[in-house]
Amino acid sequence: METPLSHFTFEPKPDWFDRYKYYLLAVLLIILAGSIYLILTPPAATLADTADTRLAGGTELSVVSADPANQLVVDIAGGVIKPGIYWLNTGSIIEDAIKAAGGFSKSADLNAIGKTINRAQELTNHGKVYIPKVDDTNLVYPSPSPTNPSTTQPTGNLINLNTADNAELDLLPGIGEILSQRIIDYRLQHDGFSTIDELKEVPGINDSRFEQIKDLVTI
Repeated sequence: METPLSHFTFEPKPDWFDRYKYYLLAVLLIILAGSIYLILTPPAATLADTADTRLAGGTELSVVSADPANQLVVDIAGGVIKPGIYWLNTGSIIEDAIKAAGGFSKSADLNAIGKTINRAQELTNHGKVYIPKVDDTNLVYPSPSPTNPSTTQPTGNLINLNTADNAELDLLPGIGEILSQRIIDYRLQHDGFSTIDELKEVPGINDSRFEQIKDLVTI
């Protein structure tokens, strides 16, 4: 017959691990979660290492240099994945602008690019690069010149002043949305252009701007 425990007999103390096992489990879970977070989260990159992409007026801007004195801005459009306005390091070439815009898109006309675009050409500040697309017709693809933009020569088909739409006229150096619409308005009001010199009668196209585009257009 078993002898009952007296009131002065203490129960055996629980094992140390059993007492703290839940605390240990919580610590291990925290360590595991922290390790997974560090593995899956890439290290923060500095401005000098990667481009800092921002939105300004709905246009994507990419800043690659931390020093404004060593930057230039260029507009790249056409057959690239992310057309837009990009800030690049001074001395960058057209190939750098193409890479900044995500590379060639599926619509890029590689044959026309090989014939009309000098990808090694140095960019100029506030210049424009247009990458040909497979569905482009009757377009000229002017690229920024490293010396004087006014010396840009036609590298493809000339733009016809009597048939070109706004998008085609926008490709001409110094011609934006406003002037391209004025050219079309003049064309409609005068039943088309009879000579290229009539461009000088379009409001906003002075002699200097006319010299830039006269060799890039036809009638």
